[in-house]
Amino acid sequence: MSAEILTITPTSGNAPEIHFGEHFRHPLWIKFVNNDSEKWLGCFSSDYPSVLNKVLVDKENKSAFVVSGGIGYLVDINNRIIKHKTEDHPMIGSLIQTNDPDYFIAGTFYSIYVFDTDKLIKEITPNMTIDGIYFKSQIGRKVTGDLASVENQYESNLDFEFDLDTFELTLNQKVIRKDYKVFETIRVVDKDWTQKPNIIKRLIDKLKK
Repeated sequence: MSAEILTITPTSGNAPEIHFGEHFRHPLWIKFVNNDSEKWLGCFSSDYPSVLNKVLVDKENKSAFVVSGGIGYLVDINNRIIKHKTEDHPMIGSLIQTNDPDYFIAGTFYSIYVFDTDKLIKEITPNMTIDGIYFKSQIGRKVTGDLASVENQYESNLDFEFDLDTFELTLNQKVIRKDYKVFETIRVVDKDWTQKPNIIKRLIDKLKK
């Protein structure tokens, strides 16, 4: 089984075509081939061609995860149906596939989606201002990446590890507080600070004491 993004609009009639989505200003065409060598074409809607387009197939050759213009689709390849579609916002900016455990993991502007081959199993939204989460590679049972933040926009992105068992996100620095008159912002400067999903606020509260 395979899934391939087509760079040229296919000729109609060469294979069954199925359209997914509502707006097709900049459609993404993908050729799917199942384990019986049956070919079909999926056309995925997209309003934002400059945002991520990507497709990955699970190791059992049953499901694919498609990102079309930043919108994610979990696809049942054999039955040619959508198991799950993400919202238009936040848009997906990165996608990685992991092994043992077997997940599709997507990073949006400010959250993380974790999918198995059948469904969305977890969405993690850190309680801090984030402007992009980008996954890079799997090392053991963790995934590495970096994130951008509004507070850190003029400096390098912040490296992190994402634990595939606990869904904890560990920054390679710890957060300290910086005050700018009436404004307060957060910056990360040192090593090894771990954040469980949605509890960054606990650290901020500690720093304010």
